[in-house]
Amino acid sequence: MKARQQYEWAIPHIENGLGAIQLSRLDREDVATWIDNLAAGGKLGRRSIQICRTVLRAALTEAVDEGLIPRSPAARVGLPRTVAKEVKPKDAVAWDAADVDRFLEATAEHRWAVAFRLGALFGLRRSEVLALRWDDVDVEAKSLRIDESLVATNEGAAWSNAKNERSRRVIPLDDDTVRALTRRRAEQAAERLAAGSEWEDNDLIIATRTGRLVLPRSYDRALATIVDNAGLPRLTSHGLRHTAATHMVQGARDVGELRAIADLLGHSPEMLMNTYAHVLPQSQTAVVDRISRRNT
Repeated sequence: MKARQQYEWAIPHIENGLGAIQLSRLDREDVATWIDNLAAGGKLGRRSIQICRTVLRAALTEAVDEGLIPRSPAARVGLPRTVAKEVKPKDAVAWDAADVDRFLEATAEHRWAVAFRLGALFGLRRSEVLALRWDDVDVEAKSLRIDESLVATNEGAAWSNAKNERSRRVIPLDDDTVRALTRRRAEQAAERLAAGSEWEDNDLIIATRTGRLVLPRSYDRALATIVDNAGLPRLTSHGLRHTAATHMVQGARDVGELRAIADLLGHSPEMLMNTYAHVLPQSQTAVVDRISRRNT
């Protein structure tokens, strides 16, 4: 889905810059000039230019395979060293514990408070949070089933099964999160009464005031507004997941807990360690300390 959307987005840029040149006459200098113009235009960033080049290379490689041209003129064209488009300030990689506490306080009364809590503390993906239904919740067992996702598309959103078998999981919940879910259910019951005949019953936990699905971009806008109003470092919905994972890994006491964290996140243990091992700088020191104590 994402690859197709990138192709659809890049094609107009390619056509505008190179469409007037016959394929048989297109050469490396044409491609290099086109990329330099994209870089100087101030509208596209480095990543966008890279996508345009990738799509062009794929199209020209196909033309070579079909015998339309002897070689691809884009094969050895590099990316520009400088790009005119101003780089936006980077979002924070992860919040510290104080930031997380401020965020939870700032979102406590929000309609989607439980969604933000599940992202910041349990590391649920945005797509997973927006797909949660009430029949996924087991209040007695204090658990939550994750088996669907609502992914962003050019048209808004599309339903999908969880990414893989590890992503389909059941996670235990703490008492405060169960209470947040209970509160959300009561709020939604009131919203349903207020909506009357306009209510659309999708069984969604995170929904509009008329029961319809929440688009990923709407969720992101709400998150950005809350973060800005709270004076917190900028952070995306993926940053919430990364924050949760970082704090869980930092607090892990043994390999068993790391495996449990991987299960909570829907990761493989290998992926967890490859991604988050850097947040355990004290691990080697702790091991050496134990060796030292053994020899004394």
